[in-house]
Order: sequence, then C-alpha cells, then structure tokens
Amino acid sequence: MSELASKKNAFHNVKEELQQVCNDISTYLTSANVLEGVGDTSFREWEATCRAIQKQMEEEVVRVAVVGAIKSGKSTFVNSLFNADYLKRGAGVVTSIVTRIRRGPYLKAKLYFKSWDEINAEMSQALTLFPSHAWESEDAYFDIRRAGDRETLSNAIDSIQSNLLLINGIRNTNSILIDSYLKGYDLVKDTITPEGLAKVYEDDLFGEQKMFVGSDHLAVYLKDVLLEIRDGDMAPDIEIADCQGSDSPNPLHLSMIQEYLLQTHLIIYVISSRTGLRQADLRFLSIIKNMGILENILFVVNCDFSEHESLEGLKALAYRTKEELSIVRPESDIFVFSSLYNLFKSSFKTMTPKEEMRFSQWQTETPFIMFSDEETERFQKTFSEKLGKERYSLLLKNNIERLDIVAEAMVHWADVHQEVLGQDTDGVATLIQKMTHHRQQMTQIASLVKNTLEGASQKIKQDLKQTIDRFFDARGGPVVKDTLSFIRNFQIDMAPYQSVLESSRFTEVLYLIFQDFRSAVDNQLAETIHPRIVKFIQKEEETLKTHLESVAAPYSEMIKEAMHEYRESMSDGKTDAPERPQSRPVLMDLKTLKSRNGLRLPPVSATMRYSARIKSEAVMRLGLYSALKIFRKLLKKSAAQENSRKRRALKDGFKRIKIETERSMIAQFRDYQENVKFQHLFRLIDAMVDQLNEDFQAQFQSYSADTSKMIDMVKETHVDKERLLDDLRKTGDTARNYLTRIKQLRRTIDDTPLPINK
Repeated sequence: MSELASKKNAFHNVKEELQQVCNDISTYLTSANVLEGVGDTSFREWEATCRAIQKQMEEEVVRVAVVGAIKSGKSTFVNSLFNADYLKRGAGVVTSIVTRIRRGPYLKAKLYFKSWDEINAEMSQALTLFPSHAWESEDAYFDIRRAGDRETLSNAIDSIQSNLLLINGIRNTNSILIDSYLKGYDLVKDTITPEGLAKVYEDDLFGEQKMFVGSDHLAVYLKDVLLEIRDGDMAPDIEIADCQGSDSPNPLHLSMIQEYLLQTHLIIYVISSRTGLRQADLRFLSIIKNMGILENILFVVNCDFSEHESLEGLKALAYRTKEELSIVRPESDIFVFSSLYNLFKSSFKTMTPKEEMRFSQWQTETPFIMFSDEETERFQKTFSEKLGKERYSLLLKNNIERLDIVAEAMVHWADVHQEVLGQDTDGVATLIQKMTHHRQQMTQIASLVKNTLEGASQKIKQDLKQTIDRFFDARGGPVVKDTLSFIRNFQIDMAPYQSVLESSRFTEVLYLIFQDFRSAVDNQLAETIHPRIVKFIQKEEETLKTHLESVAAPYSEMIKEAMHEYRESMSDGKTDAPERPQSRPVLMDLKTLKSRNGLRLPPVSATMRYSARIKSEAVMRLGLYSALKIFRKLLKKSAAQENSRKRRALKDGFKRIKIETERSMIAQFRDYQENVKFQHLFRLIDAMVDQLNEDFQAQFQSYSADTSKMIDMVKETHVDKERLLDDLRKTGDTARNYLTRIKQLRRTIDDTPLPINK
C-alpha cells in the first residue's frame, strides 16, 4: 500500500517535521544555555517540555481494529497490508486474544501470557456448579499447578456423559476452555509466572508465534500478542489489530473485542463474499452502534473470485450488502476486493505451488482483477485520508500548540533581555518596577485559575458521583434493574432435559441448566447491557470535557489581556514581538489524554465474573440436598412419579440459582460502579484539570523570565555587551524561525478540512 508510505503521507510528514522542530529547539536550548550571563532556569524547563513532546509523539499510536465474523478473511486482509503471510489464518474460536501488528525494524513477536492467578480464576469460573461428585479439589479451590487437581478434573470430564458437554448441539464453551487448559499445561507450565510474562520471538524464531495463536490449547494461555513486521508501507505508529470473530460462541470474547474497540481510532469490518452480510454481522454492528463508535468505520467485502460466476454477480452482492448495511449505517463506505489476490501479488516469491496455480488461474479473470485493483486503490486512498485527517491532525494539534508556546517564550525572553541590556541603571530600575508589577498580576491570575479549576473539579466529582450512583442503582438505574429483570423473567424449558434427567445424576443436569442460563445472561450482558454502560461513560467523558473547557474559558481572555498589557508596557507600545492568537482553552482528544495518563475504562467483561460469587455450596445445601432426600424416599414410587418429582426439584434448584445470581450480579455491578467512579472518571477529571493548568502555566512562564543576572551585568564594565546583544538577537531570530515553521505546520493541518464525523 504505497499510498500509506510515510514519505507520501502528508500528515505523517507533518509529524516528522514537528519532531524535527522539537529536536532543533531542544538542541538549540542546550547550546544557548551556556551563553555568558544567561543561566536561566526557563531554558531547562523549555528543554524538558520539548523532550516530553518528543516522547509523547514517539509513544502515540493510531489504532485500527479489523473485525468481522469467523472465516471472513480478517487475517488474510491484515497480511495483505504487510505484504506477507505473517498471521496464522483460521485461529480457533475459543481464543480471546487480539493480535496487534505494527511495523518495526525486524521481525519480532511478543506474546503476553496470563498469570497463574488469571488462569485459575478462569478455571474457577468454568467450574461453577460443576458436579461435585465428579470432581473435588484438596481445598475446594482449583489450582491447575497441582497434579492431583488436573488429574481428578480430567477424569471427571471423561466420566460425564457427552450430552452434558453440549448446549443446543454445540459443545459447551466452558468444557472447551477446561479441556484446552488441561491439554496445554505441560507445554507452557515452564513459561507461566505468578505475575504474567511476555515472551519474545525474533527473526528466525518469529514463526513460532503461529504455534501459540493457532492452537486452542496454547492460545488459551495468552492474553495479548504484539507483532512487529518490517515489510509493508504502514507507518510505524499505526497499529493494526486482528480481532477474534464477532460471532464467537463465547460472550466473554465479544466483550473483550468491545474493550479494544474503545481504544481504536478506525474500525475496518470485513465481510466474506461467500456468505454476504449475515445476521451475526448485523447484530454485532448494532452493538457497535449502541456503543456510539460506529462513525469511524470502513466496510470491506473480501471476495473470492472462484465463488462468483460473473463480475455482475459480485457487484450485485456488493449492492445488496450496502443496502443491508444501511439499516445500521446509512451511506456506508464499502469496498470490494480480494485480499488473498492482493497478498499473492505482493508475496509471489514465497507462494507454494498450490498457491501459484490458484494465482495463475485468477490472473486470467481480467474483469475481476481490474475491478479488485480499482477497489483496492480506492480503499487505500480512503484509508490514508481517514488516518491522516481524522487522527494525525488531532494527535498533532495539541503538540503544535505546546511547542508554539515554547518558541514564542524564547522570542519574548530574547527581546526582554535585549531591552534590559540596552538600558542604563535608571532605565533598568524602571523596567524592574514594570516587570515586578506584571509578575504579581500574572501570579494572581495563575493562582486564581488553579484554585478555580480545582474547586470546579471537586464540585464536578460530587455531581458525577450522584449521576453514576443513579445509573447503577439496582432499583431505578437502567442497567442493573434490566439485568435483574432479565434474570428473574428467564425461564428454562425443561423438555430438552427430560431424556438427560432419566439417565444422569441430578447435579449433572443442574450443571447443564446453569450453563444454559449463564450463556443467556452473558449474551444479554455483552449485547445489550455493556454497550449501554460504554455509551453512558463516553457521554459523561464528553460532558466533563465540555464543562471544564467552559469553566476555563473566561480566564483565557483574562490572560490574553494581561499579556498584551505586559508587552505594551515593556516596550512602550513599540514592540514587534509576536502575539499568539489566543482562543478558548481546548482539552486534547480524549483518547490521547487517556492514553498519556494511563487511563482505560475498567473492563466491562468484569461484570461477567458474577458466577465466581455464586455460593455453590449454599445452592447445593438449600436446594439439592433436600431434593436428594426426596429421591431416596421415592425409590419405591413409579418412574413417572419419580421423574415428576425430579422436575419439580430441578425447578426449585434453578430458582435458587437465580436468586444467588441476582445477589452476585448486584455485588459485581457495585464493584464495577466504584471502579468507574474512582479509577476512571475521577482520575480523568484530574488529568483534564492538570492539562488545563499546565497549558495556562506554560503561557505565564514565558512572561516570568528571571532577568536578575542580566540586570547585574548592566552594572558590569568588563562584559562584552555588544557580543551578548548579538547572541540575544540571534536567539530571537532563531526562535522566530521556529515560529514560522510551526505556523506552516499548523496551516498544513488547518488547510486540510476534517470530515464532520470525527
């Protein structure tokens, strides 16, 4: 994708130029700080600001999520972006990892493994209400590191009837999870640590990562994968993420995809031309829409030339897909091309003989190839514009403003020192009087701004606490109330369990019922409740941003007037020093602000850990034990009578499970509510206030230069004032040149209009 190459990407060029200006200023400040008589702490502070800007720009990453149904061609599409077959295609449906890919200097795979505690916690979740007669641990707590626990559990799974491991004809995801952990243990036991571990595979060993991500019983031990690839035209600060299939049977995976999507700046949704848009796609897109993040999305119909009789048929499919997409996303951007053909074309030297035959056959399909190439080119252009206009501009604007303040402060510093050095003793005394007056005024404004923002943040936190508490209130709040209502109204159809009940233990059937019930609750959480939580939090984040900006706005004009008065006073109205265009204070892009401060929304999947709270012993004691006593008395009864009593006992046991689930869910939401409050939104308020304070203080800083040493030098006779004046003029001219370059960078971004939907 040559159009994405950094040298051809205008916004990436802006970033590189901004980094260069930042480096030039930092280098100059280092050398200028040794000028005779300078010794100004401002230089060190400005240099530190430049280093911070450089570091942030190096760390800032634009994230692109590639999502879609299982077998839609997501991995092939991502491979085509990097011109080679790096990703394992067709990874298992049980794994929940997101594979992140960036461009790097060489091949490198970094695999992040779960800790022992995380693994055991997942196993404990899967073992909730697992029949106790089939498995028992030493202390009622499963630890996969204990050989006895693994052996007992493995035997228990083998002993349970196969129909208990199926839900509606599909294998129970919990049984797959347990089985995968047990089978993979011996291969990874020496790698897992108590704290979690990241293992790196470089160069020739890079291919070993496919062994982990392509096998369920190894991938289950992973929580994240980051690949660095040297090929392709992708800029190194762009991250492409290959996400798990959106139609994964495990609702927890859907929640994990949602969590990554909250960090992304662009979504690419891949649809297979073999199947077209399916109900699972529409359901997932509706979830994204309900989260409020459907604006920045591109749709790719990944076509297989062999599946279509004619180009007209393919175009008809594309038109139909666009019409169907309009239900959730009117006027969707849709692109139709073959990712596999693009991959073959870019990596023809490494194709297998079978792939060569397929590629040769496709090359005879001229209409398909021409259409696919045109669509690929159109996609590349749109993709590049989306990343550039909508992301680089937002990421860079704040840094441009910060660097502009530093350069303008350098100009002012040079001008003031020239003014001081050109005065006699009486003139210096007058300047000192003026500067002292204005510094006091600036200090008062700075203190007022800081106190106002801190006071506002406390009031905002009080109001926000009430808003959050109302939203998560178990009686009146929408999410908890609706979740509890779903649990209470959920009914189990006992008919499918009739045959199982006759041939299985009572506890085994209850476990199967609980798995069906939990699957339904988890789906409700992932598809309905979580999107509402995410949308609520995002709305509150935007409200906080708008509120704090409005609180700070009046002080922006006050600062502008104070600075203008200061400049006028210092130069008696004759100054040609630049005056920064002062606008209302604007907080940086929320994703950037949260990233810089290490803030992430508490994982919504945490609400799905409710089953760990269910007291299986209490359920057994209150429901099952009494039921089993009944069964013993019924041994002399007829089979029909016994089964009737069993069904009633199952309903009673299930009722008690629902009660326990309600209690667990309330507690789980309460924990999540407090995390949202104290670990996310309150910390975000603090980060916003800090940024506004830093922006204001940076403006004050440029007008509080310490000229005491220069004033002392006015009285000295041995100082070469002409040479020092020349050095100061050069400093001012150099800083003005930086301002010119910064102004040009700002114009480059401003002259390229942003789309309405950001």
